[in-house]
Amino acid sequence: MDYLLSRKGNYYYNRRVPKTFKKYDPRSRVRISLNTDSRRLARQLAVEKNAQLEAYWISLLHTGEKHNESKYKALVDRAQILGFTYCHNSLLALQPLKEIVSRYQFLEQQKLNEKHVEAVLGSEEKPLIRLEDILPKFYELSKEKLIDKSPDQIRKWKNPRALALKNFINCIGNKVLTELTRLDIVAFKNWWIDLIDNENYVSNTANKQLVNVKTIVTTVADHYNLDINAEHIFKKLEIKRDDARKRPPFSTQFILDRLLVPENLKGLNVQARNALYAFSETGACIAELVGLLPEDIRLNAEIPHIVIVSRKYTSQKTKYRRREIPLVGFALDAFKECPNGFTDYVGKPDTLSATLNSYLRGNNLFPTEDHTVYSLRHSFQDRLLASKALDREQADLMGHKFERPDYGVGVTLAQKLECLEKIRIKSE
Repeated sequence: MDYLLSRKGNYYYNRRVPKTFKKYDPRSRVRISLNTDSRRLARQLAVEKNAQLEAYWISLLHTGEKHNESKYKALVDRAQILGFTYCHNSLLALQPLKEIVSRYQFLEQQKLNEKHVEAVLGSEEKPLIRLEDILPKFYELSKEKLIDKSPDQIRKWKNPRALALKNFINCIGNKVLTELTRLDIVAFKNWWIDLIDNENYVSNTANKQLVNVKTIVTTVADHYNLDINAEHIFKKLEIKRDDARKRPPFSTQFILDRLLVPENLKGLNVQARNALYAFSETGACIAELVGLLPEDIRLNAEIPHIVIVSRKYTSQKTKYRRREIPLVGFALDAFKECPNGFTDYVGKPDTLSATLNSYLRGNNLFPTEDHTVYSLRHSFQDRLLASKALDREQADLMGHKFERPDYGVGVTLAQKLECLEKIRIKSE
């Protein structure tokens, strides 16, 4: 049996891992590009590959070691340090004689150990990593992005990436990373375009999935030194279509006359009701409010305020979110009633959001189906704009990035208080 597979004119060595070696090599099959379109040459190379692979399996059996993809990367890195481009020994034989001689001369002149010889002469094949295997590797390589995130935040970070990769595999199949082409990405993009045309999806959802797939694939490929032309494959991904659904804001009059009327909120528990009041007058996100500790709530200061900081399990969405917000109106009253914060919902911002949305919708306290409790943040932003607050003041209160150089101490607490007094929710 020659273990050959032909794909688009190129031959591959292709063999299932025998049951005898499954314990040591968990791969379902081994597929290696032979880099030739000649069947005659491919058969010769396949014989060599098969002998090498069987010898490798027997060595695993004798030593008790398991197949390790990271070993290949270590050899690539070591070869580069020694001044060579890594090349597996089966392909090294096809290199110009000058290249082969230079490697052996180098080894003769240097007192190098066995590991260096393996690197210079190429003892390890590139790992064949399939799409269904890359998510755990991507998570491992992205640990720094999850520092200080709570388990719930980690779950919400992982889920959309897992879904994007799942959809990608369903669309193009469980391909080996090094076999991905521009046509695969275009196929996935077209798959999303069909969904947008025929079902209730928006382009923003598609674009996020395309970016997530790109990030996952390129992160793993870079780490394992896989030969992927990412710049070409993922070129011009964005689906440009003005169909984003924007949350509508509440009018100030509706907030006063309906939304925050105590009689209308009597069915809410004390903390949920006061969190709603605080949200309406600070613009702080629900996750930021439930992350407040007692020392972050400074009611006895000359200007009562809250301090939003990033700490373990309560990390902020961006570095710009760290800020101080004066307390006025409904927000000041809310924290006077809950001076230690919203302790029932610590680490559970989704639970608080669901509680508020469910109650407000169930009691007809949303003007339209498109409104959610988060629309209050949009209302807060609109009131800032209407008051002609400076860009820096808006950015500091909302926790947004300020697009100009960040010189000086920024907007003072007194200046912020002046802004918030102008936009307080109150009757004329």
